[in-house]
Amino acid sequence: MTRPAGKRCRKGRRPGRPPQAEGVQGREQLLRAARELMIEKGFPRVTVREVAQRAGVGPALVNYYFGGKSDLFAAIIEQVVLEARERIEKATQRSGPVKERIRRFVQEIVAAMTADPYLARLLVEQVLFADDEVIDRFARELAGPTLATLRSLLDEGIAEGELRELDPKFIVPSILGICIYFFLAQPLIRKLFGLKQLTPELAHAFGESAAELILHGVVVREPAP
Repeated sequence: MTRPAGKRCRKGRRPGRPPQAEGVQGREQLLRAARELMIEKGFPRVTVREVAQRAGVGPALVNYYFGGKSDLFAAIIEQVVLEARERIEKATQRSGPVKERIRRFVQEIVAAMTADPYLARLLVEQVLFADDEVIDRFARELAGPTLATLRSLLDEGIAEGELRELDPKFIVPSILGICIYFFLAQPLIRKLFGLKQLTPELAHAFGESAAELILHGVVVREPAP
């Protein structure tokens, strides 16, 4: 299993390492540089040398802090997804009908994508291009708990009669697909609809629309009189 970046760093440090404050700063510089390049070029085409050059450090520091390219990008995924997962869990733990908690789930997914515009592309490229060990860890420790939260909401809603008896293993990826594709396909969407840029107001409006569309499909409707 690929180890978290922090554990690898502590084990791999050698004599002559940077002072602690400088070490933290250098690690963050590398993470920021890698994020920028990943958006510009995509995961397969980003090299360790380019990341180091953008960060203004030597290429050896990538191996020093992360152990290599795969662990560097795994650290980016971990950082971003954990932040999003915390927001989602807080939003869905509040009291209220299941349908309102699903609405908040959708809104928080959209808010996370809006706050970190690279996230949609980062997630897709992680799934498509990472090695099996990284994907296994991502599914088990990062994406898995977030998807379990959504599946739990769906199961609860079905059991209580609030939601239609739909198979959660199909509904979960459908909900995520609606949310993620809007951000993943922004260059195309902007051209199709004549948009200049994705504003927070537009993203919020999309979140409201997506939540309504999803709920219309999963919520039990009262029979017409």
